[in-house]
Amino acid sequence: MGPFSNNSPQPSPPPSNGTRLPTPDVEGAPQNIFAAPEPDREGLKKWLTVTLIIAGVMAVAGIVVFALYVYVSNTPSYMLGAAFQNLVASEGEAGTIAYQSNQSVHGTTNGDFLAYTDPTNPHVSSLTINLGQDASRVSTTAPLFPDSNYTQAAGLGNIGQLVQDMGGNASALTPDNLVRLSSLDGQWYSLTADDIQEVSTILPQHIVQAGPTSADFEQLEQLYLQHPFFTPAQQFNDERIDGIASMHIKVAIDSAKLSDFLQSVKATNIKSLRLTDTDIQTILHSPLLSGTTMEVWIARSDRTFEQIRLAHGDQTLTLTFKSEEAAAQRQTILRPNNAQSAAGPLRQTHDILTAKPATK
Repeated sequence: MGPFSNNSPQPSPPPSNGTRLPTPDVEGAPQNIFAAPEPDREGLKKWLTVTLIIAGVMAVAGIVVFALYVYVSNTPSYMLGAAFQNLVASEGEAGTIAYQSNQSVHGTTNGDFLAYTDPTNPHVSSLTINLGQDASRVSTTAPLFPDSNYTQAAGLGNIGQLVQDMGGNASALTPDNLVRLSSLDGQWYSLTADDIQEVSTILPQHIVQAGPTSADFEQLEQLYLQHPFFTPAQQFNDERIDGIASMHIKVAIDSAKLSDFLQSVKATNIKSLRLTDTDIQTILHSPLLSGTTMEVWIARSDRTFEQIRLAHGDQTLTLTFKSEEAAAQRQTILRPNNAQSAAGPLRQTHDILTAKPATK
Protein backbone atom coordinates (compact mmCIF):
# COMPACT_ATOMS: atom_id res chain seq x y z
CA MET A 1 0.00 0.00 0.00
CA GLY A 2 1.54 3.29 -1.23
CA PRO A 3 1.27 6.87 0.23
CA PHE A 4 -1.28 7.91 -2.31
CA SER A 5 -3.70 5.08 -1.66
CA ASN A 6 -7.38 5.95 -1.03
CA ASN A 7 -7.73 3.13 1.54
CA SER A 8 -7.68 4.13 5.15
CA PRO A 9 -5.03 2.46 7.33
CA GLN A 10 -6.26 -0.46 9.40
CA PRO A 11 -4.96 -1.33 12.88
CA SER A 12 -2.73 -4.44 13.11
CA PRO A 13 -4.51 -7.52 14.42
CA PRO A 14 -3.50 -8.76 17.83
CA PRO A 15 -1.01 -11.68 17.81
CA SER A 16 -2.52 -15.12 17.83
CA ASN A 17 -1.94 -17.58 20.64
CA GLY A 18 0.65 -19.36 18.51
CA THR A 19 2.87 -16.27 18.27
CA ARG A 20 2.21 -14.77 21.71
CA LEU A 21 5.38 -14.26 23.77
CA PRO A 22 5.50 -15.96 27.18
CA THR A 23 4.76 -13.85 30.15
CA PRO A 24 7.24 -14.09 33.01
CA ASP A 25 5.81 -15.69 36.12
CA VAL A 26 6.84 -13.02 38.52
CA GLU A 27 4.53 -14.34 41.17
CA GLY A 28 5.88 -17.99 41.32
CA ALA A 29 8.83 -19.44 43.27
CA PRO A 30 12.33 -18.79 41.88
CA GLN A 31 13.69 -21.56 39.61
CA ASN A 32 16.82 -23.60 40.45
CA ILE A 33 19.85 -22.88 38.33
CA PHE A 34 22.50 -25.65 37.92
CA ALA A 35 26.11 -24.67 37.26
CA ALA A 36 29.31 -26.87 36.98
CA PRO A 37 31.19 -26.78 40.32
CA GLU A 38 34.82 -25.81 40.58
CA PRO A 39 37.18 -28.92 40.69
CA ASP A 40 38.15 -30.17 44.18
CA ARG A 41 41.86 -29.59 43.88
CA GLU A 42 42.56 -30.76 47.41
CA GLY A 43 40.85 -34.13 46.78
CA LEU A 44 42.75 -34.56 43.50
CA LYS A 45 46.04 -33.94 45.28
CA LYS A 46 45.15 -36.50 47.94
CA TRP A 47 44.28 -39.11 45.26
CA LEU A 48 47.55 -38.50 43.42
CA THR A 49 49.47 -38.69 46.68
CA VAL A 50 47.84 -41.99 47.68
CA THR A 51 48.44 -43.44 44.19
CA LEU A 52 52.09 -42.44 44.26
CA ILE A 53 52.52 -43.91 47.73
CA ILE A 54 50.95 -47.21 46.65
CA ALA A 55 53.10 -47.31 43.51
CA GLY A 56 56.19 -46.55 45.57
CA VAL A 57 55.37 -49.24 48.10
CA MET A 58 54.81 -51.77 45.29
CA ALA A 59 58.09 -50.79 43.63
CA VAL A 60 60.00 -51.10 46.89
CA ALA A 61 58.28 -54.44 47.62
CA GLY A 62 59.23 -55.66 44.14
CA ILE A 63 62.83 -54.66 44.67
CA VAL A 64 62.87 -56.35 48.08
CA VAL A 65 61.31 -59.55 46.68
CA PHE A 66 63.77 -59.58 43.78
CA ALA A 67 66.71 -58.96 46.11
CA LEU A 68 65.44 -61.70 48.43
CA TYR A 69 65.11 -64.08 45.47
CA VAL A 70 68.62 -63.26 44.30
CA TYR A 71 69.92 -63.84 47.82
CA VAL A 72 68.01 -67.07 48.44
CA SER A 73 68.76 -68.46 44.98
CA ASN A 74 72.47 -68.03 45.66
CA THR A 75 72.58 -69.62 49.10
CA PRO A 76 74.42 -72.95 49.39
CA SER A 77 71.20 -74.82 50.24
CA TYR A 78 69.35 -73.52 47.20
CA MET A 79 72.32 -74.02 44.87
CA LEU A 80 72.86 -77.60 46.07
CA GLY A 81 69.17 -78.49 45.75
CA ALA A 82 68.94 -76.92 42.28
CA ALA A 83 72.08 -78.74 41.13
CA PHE A 84 70.62 -82.14 42.12
CA GLN A 85 67.31 -81.29 40.46
CA ASN A 86 69.13 -80.30 37.27
CA LEU A 87 71.19 -83.50 37.42
CA VAL A 88 68.03 -85.62 37.70
CA ALA A 89 66.35 -83.72 34.85
CA SER A 90 69.46 -83.74 32.65
CA GLU A 91 69.28 -85.59 29.34
CA GLY A 92 72.99 -86.35 29.44
CA GLU A 93 76.21 -85.87 31.38
CA ALA A 94 79.80 -86.45 30.36
CA GLY A 95 83.11 -85.73 32.00
CA THR A 96 86.41 -86.96 33.33
CA ILE A 97 87.39 -89.19 36.24
CA ALA A 98 90.49 -88.72 38.39
CA TYR A 99 91.38 -91.26 41.09
CA GLN A 100 94.19 -90.43 43.50
CA SER A 101 95.76 -92.48 46.27
CA ASN A 102 99.02 -92.49 48.16
CA GLN A 103 99.37 -96.10 47.03
CA SER A 104 98.88 -95.31 43.34
CA VAL A 105 101.92 -95.98 41.17
CA HIS A 106 101.32 -92.95 38.96
CA GLY A 107 99.67 -90.78 41.61
CA THR A 108 96.51 -90.30 39.54
CA THR A 109 94.49 -92.73 37.44
CA ASN A 110 92.38 -90.95 34.84
CA GLY A 111 89.26 -91.93 32.98
CA ASP A 112 86.02 -90.58 31.57
CA PHE A 113 82.29 -91.24 31.68
CA LEU A 114 79.25 -90.67 29.49
CA ALA A 115 75.61 -90.98 30.60
CA TYR A 116 72.58 -89.98 28.56
CA THR A 117 68.94 -90.79 27.83
CA ASP A 118 67.71 -92.01 24.47
CA PRO A 119 66.57 -88.95 22.44
CA THR A 120 63.50 -90.95 21.30
CA ASN A 121 62.66 -92.47 24.70
CA PRO A 122 63.48 -90.69 27.98
CA HIS A 123 62.97 -93.93 29.93
CA VAL A 124 65.93 -95.62 28.23
CA SER A 125 69.45 -94.63 29.27
CA SER A 126 73.06 -95.63 28.86
CA LEU A 127 76.18 -95.31 31.01
CA THR A 128 79.75 -95.81 29.78
CA ILE A 129 82.79 -95.68 32.08
CA ASN A 130 86.41 -95.83 30.94
CA LEU A 131 89.20 -96.04 33.52
CA GLY A 132 92.93 -96.15 32.93
CA GLN A 133 95.07 -95.34 29.94
CA ASP A 134 96.55 -97.45 27.13
CA ALA A 135 97.60 -100.88 28.51
CA SER A 136 95.58 -100.33 31.69
CA ARG A 137 92.36 -99.09 30.10
CA VAL A 138 89.19 -100.96 31.09
CA SER A 139 85.71 -100.01 29.88
CA THR A 140 82.12 -100.96 30.55
CA THR A 141 78.87 -99.91 28.91
CA ALA A 142 75.49 -100.43 30.58
CA PRO A 143 72.26 -99.60 28.72
CA LEU A 144 69.20 -99.63 30.97
CA PHE A 145 65.61 -100.25 29.90
CA PRO A 146 62.49 -99.97 32.08
CA ASP A 147 62.30 -103.77 32.28
CA SER A 148 65.90 -104.96 31.94
CA ASN A 149 69.61 -104.16 32.09
CA TYR A 150 72.63 -105.05 29.98
CA THR A 151 76.39 -104.83 30.42
CA GLN A 152 79.32 -105.13 28.02
CA ALA A 153 82.98 -104.91 29.03
CA ALA A 154 86.16 -104.20 27.09
CA GLY A 155 89.81 -104.44 28.10
CA LEU A 156 89.32 -106.89 30.98
CA GLY A 157 92.73 -108.30 30.15
CA ASN A 158 94.17 -104.95 31.25
CA ILE A 159 92.59 -105.04 34.69
CA GLY A 160 95.76 -106.39 36.31
CA GLN A 161 97.76 -103.35 35.18
CA LEU A 162 94.92 -101.05 36.20
CA VAL A 163 94.81 -102.53 39.72
CA GLN A 164 98.58 -102.09 40.05
CA ASP A 165 98.41 -98.48 38.81
CA MET A 166 95.75 -97.76 41.43
CA GLY A 167 97.90 -99.29 44.17
CA GLY A 168 95.86 -102.46 44.60
CA ASN A 169 96.93 -106.07 45.03
CA ALA A 170 97.00 -107.78 41.63
CA SER A 171 98.69 -111.00 42.76
CA ALA A 172 95.63 -113.11 41.90
CA LEU A 173 95.52 -111.69 38.37
CA THR A 174 97.98 -114.08 36.77
CA PRO A 175 98.42 -114.09 32.96
CA ASP A 176 96.16 -117.14 32.77
CA ASN A 177 93.44 -115.48 34.82
CA LEU A 178 93.68 -112.34 32.73
CA VAL A 179 93.18 -114.42 29.59
CA ARG A 180 90.07 -115.93 31.20
CA LEU A 181 88.78 -112.46 32.02
CA SER A 182 89.50 -111.10 28.55
CA SER A 183 87.32 -113.87 27.10
CA LEU A 184 84.34 -112.01 28.57
CA ASP A 185 85.03 -108.91 26.46
CA GLY A 186 82.53 -107.82 23.85
CA GLN A 187 79.70 -110.04 25.07
CA TRP A 188 76.40 -108.63 26.30
CA TYR A 189 75.20 -109.89 29.68
CA SER A 190 71.94 -109.30 31.53
CA LEU A 191 71.48 -109.58 35.30
CA THR A 192 68.11 -110.98 36.40
CA ALA A 193 66.52 -112.15 39.64
CA ASP A 194 67.38 -115.74 38.68
CA ASP A 195 71.05 -114.78 38.32
CA ILE A 196 71.05 -113.22 41.78
CA GLN A 197 69.53 -116.38 43.21
CA GLU A 198 72.07 -118.56 41.39
CA VAL A 199 75.12 -116.72 42.75
CA SER A 200 73.70 -116.09 46.22
CA THR A 201 76.24 -118.51 47.71
CA ILE A 202 79.18 -116.41 46.53
CA LEU A 203 77.51 -113.02 46.78
CA PRO A 204 75.37 -113.25 49.93
CA GLN A 205 73.74 -109.88 49.49
CA HIS A 206 70.04 -110.12 50.18
CA ILE A 207 69.43 -106.41 49.55
CA VAL A 208 69.86 -106.78 45.79
CA GLN A 209 67.04 -108.94 44.45
CA ALA A 210 67.44 -108.40 40.68
CA GLY A 211 69.35 -106.38 38.14
CA PRO A 212 68.68 -102.63 38.20
CA THR A 213 66.52 -101.03 35.52
CA SER A 214 65.97 -97.46 34.38
CA ALA A 215 62.59 -97.53 36.15
CA ASP A 216 64.35 -98.35 39.42
CA PHE A 217 66.75 -95.43 39.04
CA GLU A 218 63.91 -93.06 38.15
CA GLN A 219 62.12 -94.04 41.36
CA LEU A 220 65.29 -93.53 43.41
CA GLU A 221 65.83 -90.11 41.84
CA GLN A 222 62.29 -88.99 42.68
CA LEU A 223 62.58 -90.31 46.22
CA TYR A 224 65.79 -88.36 46.71
CA LEU A 225 64.12 -85.14 45.53
CA GLN A 226 61.46 -85.77 48.18
CA HIS A 227 64.09 -86.47 50.87
CA PRO A 228 67.28 -84.59 49.87
CA PHE A 229 69.70 -85.83 52.50
CA PHE A 230 72.76 -84.03 51.14
CA THR A 231 73.09 -80.69 52.92
CA PRO A 232 75.69 -77.87 52.84
CA ALA A 233 78.16 -78.02 55.71
CA GLN A 234 80.58 -75.27 54.72
CA GLN A 235 80.95 -72.72 51.94
CA PHE A 236 84.39 -71.83 50.59
CA ASN A 237 85.48 -69.08 48.24
CA ASP A 238 84.24 -69.36 44.69
CA GLU A 239 86.53 -71.06 42.19
CA ARG A 240 86.65 -71.34 38.42
CA ILE A 241 86.25 -74.86 36.99
CA ASP A 242 87.11 -74.96 33.28
CA GLY A 243 86.71 -71.18 33.25
CA ILE A 244 83.24 -71.23 34.85
CA ALA A 245 82.62 -69.35 38.12
CA SER A 246 81.47 -71.97 40.63
CA MET A 247 80.33 -72.06 44.25
CA HIS A 248 82.48 -74.42 46.32
CA ILE A 249 80.59 -76.31 49.04
CA LYS A 250 81.49 -79.03 51.49
CA VAL A 251 78.53 -81.42 51.72
CA ALA A 252 77.31 -83.39 54.73
CA ILE A 253 74.60 -86.03 55.12
CA ASP A 254 71.48 -85.29 57.12
CA SER A 255 70.91 -88.55 59.00
CA ALA A 256 67.22 -87.90 59.60
CA LYS A 257 66.52 -87.22 55.91
CA LEU A 258 68.67 -90.20 54.89
CA SER A 259 66.60 -92.38 57.21
CA ASP A 260 63.39 -90.99 55.66
CA PHE A 261 64.80 -91.67 52.18
CA LEU A 262 65.68 -95.28 53.05
CA GLN A 263 62.29 -95.84 54.66
CA SER A 264 60.67 -94.55 51.47
CA VAL A 265 62.80 -96.92 49.40
CA LYS A 266 61.67 -99.77 51.62
CA ALA A 267 57.99 -98.75 51.31
CA THR A 268 58.16 -98.28 47.54
CA ASN A 269 59.20 -101.91 46.97
CA ILE A 270 61.59 -101.16 44.15
CA LYS A 271 61.91 -104.26 41.99
CA SER A 272 65.66 -104.75 42.31
CA LEU A 273 66.13 -103.46 45.84
CA ARG A 274 64.71 -104.77 49.10
CA LEU A 275 65.49 -103.10 52.41
CA THR A 276 64.67 -104.17 55.96
CA ASP A 277 64.86 -102.06 59.10
CA THR A 278 68.11 -103.85 59.95
CA ASP A 279 69.55 -102.91 56.55
CA ILE A 280 68.60 -99.28 57.11
CA GLN A 281 70.33 -99.18 60.50
CA THR A 282 73.42 -100.83 59.02
CA ILE A 283 73.60 -98.18 56.28
CA LEU A 284 73.05 -95.30 58.70
CA HIS A 285 75.93 -96.47 60.92
CA SER A 286 78.26 -97.56 58.13
CA PRO A 287 81.92 -96.52 58.68
CA LEU A 288 82.19 -95.97 54.92
CA LEU A 289 79.38 -93.43 55.09
CA SER A 290 80.77 -91.59 58.11
CA GLY A 291 84.34 -91.71 56.85
CA THR A 292 83.69 -90.23 53.40
CA THR A 293 83.73 -86.48 52.75
CA MET A 294 82.14 -84.80 49.76
CA GLU A 295 82.80 -81.47 48.07
CA VAL A 296 80.97 -80.00 45.10
CA TRP A 297 81.46 -77.08 42.72
CA ILE A 298 78.24 -75.64 41.27
CA ALA A 299 78.15 -73.23 38.31
CA ARG A 300 76.77 -69.84 39.31
CA SER A 301 75.31 -69.31 35.84
CA ASP A 302 72.99 -72.31 35.50
CA ARG A 303 73.26 -74.13 38.88
CA THR A 304 74.66 -77.36 37.50
CA PHE A 305 77.46 -79.48 38.91
CA GLU A 306 80.87 -78.63 37.52
CA GLN A 307 82.77 -80.97 39.80
CA ILE A 308 82.18 -83.53 42.58
CA ARG A 309 84.96 -84.84 44.82
CA LEU A 310 84.70 -87.80 47.21
CA ALA A 311 87.48 -88.54 49.70
CA HIS A 312 87.92 -91.54 51.99
CA GLY A 313 91.18 -91.99 53.85
CA ASP A 314 93.99 -91.38 51.37
CA GLN A 315 91.75 -92.07 48.36
CA THR A 316 90.12 -89.31 46.33
CA LEU A 317 87.72 -89.61 43.40
CA THR A 318 86.98 -86.48 41.36
CA LEU A 319 84.32 -86.18 38.65
CA THR A 320 84.48 -83.13 36.38
CA PHE A 321 81.38 -82.57 34.26
CA LYS A 322 81.31 -81.56 30.58
CA SER A 323 77.61 -81.57 29.69
CA GLU A 324 78.08 -80.20 26.18
CA GLU A 325 79.95 -83.37 25.21
CA ALA A 326 77.04 -85.55 26.34
CA ALA A 327 74.60 -83.62 24.16
CA ALA A 328 76.81 -84.21 21.12
CA GLN A 329 77.02 -87.97 21.70
CA ARG A 330 73.40 -88.83 22.45
CA GLN A 331 71.98 -91.47 20.14
CA THR A 332 69.24 -94.06 19.93
CA ILE A 333 69.88 -96.96 22.32
CA LEU A 334 69.10 -100.36 20.83
CA ARG A 335 68.31 -103.40 22.93
CA PRO A 336 71.25 -105.85 22.64
CA ASN A 337 70.58 -109.17 20.91
CA ASN A 338 71.49 -112.59 22.31
CA ALA A 339 72.45 -111.32 25.76
CA GLN A 340 73.69 -114.06 28.06
CA SER A 341 72.98 -114.66 31.72
CA ALA A 342 75.33 -112.73 34.01
CA ALA A 343 75.51 -115.54 36.56
CA GLY A 344 78.34 -117.38 34.78
CA PRO A 345 80.64 -114.35 34.39
CA LEU A 346 79.95 -113.30 37.99
CA ARG A 347 80.96 -116.73 39.27
CA GLN A 348 84.04 -116.81 37.04
CA THR A 349 85.14 -113.33 38.11
CA HIS A 350 84.61 -114.20 41.77
CA ASP A 351 86.75 -117.33 41.44
CA ILE A 352 89.57 -115.39 39.78
CA LEU A 353 89.59 -112.51 42.25
CA THR A 354 89.46 -114.76 45.30
CA ALA A 355 92.03 -117.26 44.10
CA LYS A 356 95.02 -117.61 46.38
CA PRO A 357 98.28 -116.44 44.79
CA ALA A 358 100.58 -119.26 43.71
CA THR A 359 103.46 -119.87 46.08
CA LYS A 360 106.98 -120.00 44.70
